Amino acid sequence: MRKVKEKEEEGDHREQELSSVTMEEQHMEDEESEEDDLEFELRNTDSVFSELSELSPDYLESVDQGASVRGSTDQFEEILLKYEKLKVAHELTDIARKSLISRVVELTDDRSSLQLELSSLQETVSRLENRLKEKEEEIKRLKTDLAGFQSGESDASLSTSVRHFSRSEMARAVMEKNQYKQRLFELQEAMRRSQTVRASREEQLTGDKRASVWKKFNRLLGLSKEPLIPPLSRGYSQAEAPYPSAQRQAASPVQAESTSQALSPRVRRREHYREIRSHIWRKLGKRQIHGWSLPLANTQESQEPVPEPKDVPVLVKLRLLDQRDSTAKLNCAVAVPPELSGEATCSVWVVSGPASNSDITVIDPARSNSVLGQFTLPPTSPALCICAVPPVGDIQGTMWIGTQEGSVLVYSASSRRRHHLQSFSFSEAVHSLTFSQNQVMAGLADGTLAFFSPASGGWDLASHSVMSLGCTPLQPIRCCLAKSGRMWVGYWNKVHVVDIEHKKVEHVFTVSERSEQQVRFLCAGGSGVWTACRLDPILRLYDWSTGRPLQEVDFSALVLKTLGPSFLTHGPLQISALTIISGRLWVGTGGGAIISIPLSITSEAVSIPYCSIASTQLCYHGHRQAVRFIIAAPGCLIPCPNNSTVTASQLIISGGEGYINFRIGDDANEDADEVTQTSPQRAERSHMIIWQSPTSSVPNPAL
Repeated sequence: MRKVKEKEEEGDHREQELSSVTMEEQHMEDEESEEDDLEFELRNTDSVFSELSELSPDYLESVDQGASVRGSTDQFEEILLKYEKLKVAHELTDIARKSLISRVVELTDDRSSLQLELSSLQETVSRLENRLKEKEEEIKRLKTDLAGFQSGESDASLSTSVRHFSRSEMARAVMEKNQYKQRLFELQEAMRRSQTVRASREEQLTGDKRASVWKKFNRLLGLSKEPLIPPLSRGYSQAEAPYPSAQRQAASPVQAESTSQALSPRVRRREHYREIRSHIWRKLGKRQIHGWSLPLANTQESQEPVPEPKDVPVLVKLRLLDQRDSTAKLNCAVAVPPELSGEATCSVWVVSGPASNSDITVIDPARSNSVLGQFTLPPTSPALCICAVPPVGDIQGTMWIGTQEGSVLVYSASSRRRHHLQSFSFSEAVHSLTFSQNQVMAGLADGTLAFFSPASGGWDLASHSVMSLGCTPLQPIRCCLAKSGRMWVGYWNKVHVVDIEHKKVEHVFTVSERSEQQVRFLCAGGSGVWTACRLDPILRLYDWSTGRPLQEVDFSALVLKTLGPSFLTHGPLQISALTIISGRLWVGTGGGAIISIPLSITSEAVSIPYCSIASTQLCYHGHRQAVRFIIAAPGCLIPCPNNSTVTASQLIISGGEGYINFRIGDDANEDADEVTQTSPQRAERSHMIIWQSPTSSVPNPAL
């Protein structure tokens, strides 16, 4: 009950408050209505003019100034100007924002790519670390095996024989690997050609089936000029006749290749020489000079002929290497003049034999089929180079031979040629031997030069000095040229000029821009040096003193002009022999051709042997395979044909597999049985071509 009373009292109190508020509001409304009525009563409702006329001029002027529009216009323009500035700033800000966003995106992409690269590099590093650990473990295992082998090996002679056997077997394995690789390339080429032939035959058979019956009737009725029997009875196709007409030359190469593939290798070579013969007769003409072509400037295409040369070497004889061994192949040779050997005439040492060993044959080049001496080198010692060393002090004239297994063999150059004087063995093969400044320099297979010096009573082979060229990867030193206390060494595509006395490299210059090229030949004449690289048809002339390039001759252009494009199908164009003899640059090719280029000296003071390209001559007598060597044999006693006197003259000898006359071809063995002839014929065996220099003097003493 008490609570009910309290609520009733509270309700009454609220009603009183509401009533009081309502009364106040009504009182305020009444006051406002009274003020409005008073203002309406005071307002002048007559006219605006009467109202304004009662006001003072000062008041009106202040009103006009307050209502002026000009001041607001200036402010409006300022506002517009600020708006434009803000708009430009906004646009610049927007551009900066967009560029910043694009930069952020770019950096994000770079970061992701760098992260991917980092992860790949980390994987590579981990993989290489694993391989390194495996190699280290393998090295440890090999060291352990080696230590056990050395500890268990008690017989010194047994270890020596095992080490000797491993070196020879290594050399033999390398040579066999190269032979297998070459055969693999040949098989791949034969497979490619057989596929081409098969495709061409299928096309030909398809066409023949369609019109074979009509062709037979046409031939029987005389409506066709084609023969009834295919022209293969003589071993070559009609499209490859010795002197093809324009229509035959236009035959497709696929048909010519298919026809050549159906023939035996000897018949294909015969067709190859027929094409070369046709080109020679067509381009070089019929005239010849002692078995040489006219200079290139006097060919049918040239318009400015040059005088015929008077110093052309004369062909003396063709000589087989050894009539007892039909499979012997020439490797290298060197001439021993009388002042070196102490004999009356010059002799030539010829190195030949199979891949496993070598034979030495000493001949007199002036007398036909005369053998002064012949012996065989130790087994498993194929010779790679030979050098004639003149007498030094009280030491006699000697012959040095470098072998594949790393031996240096010294023989006597006099009548006791079989006498083995000294020998020394390296761990690497000996690829070159050079004599200069009373020293013999040997170029090894690991890019090292070994210097041998004379001692009392002989050569001190044991205490030799060694100099490494320091270029990796390692390559054999195949050619060296020594003169005036300096030596040019061909190594990779560079020439290292070495001071022989101090045994240091003076400077190095690049011969070929291709880093995989190898300098193979160096020959000096006057103050210049001609160089040639492996599988490179460019001959380059350099100054001996500075190594500055002077002249370049593209040998491929000479071969194409003299022998035609068919000569290039015989094998890759490469220079296999290079030397300067009697004022001429003699060049032997991998296909067996020999080209001679006369040298000219422009100035007596400089004596640089430049090539006279217009006077280039091709020798019609060549080899069937690569020209192995071209050497000069001075001091040969040659009997005069008219009387019994003899004269000393210089002979020039080239050696290679087989013999061919490019003007005649290979028609002599045309009717021979190609199936039963397994052994090489006489023209396919190793030959030496011997020329005689027409004059004892050279055009210039510098040459």
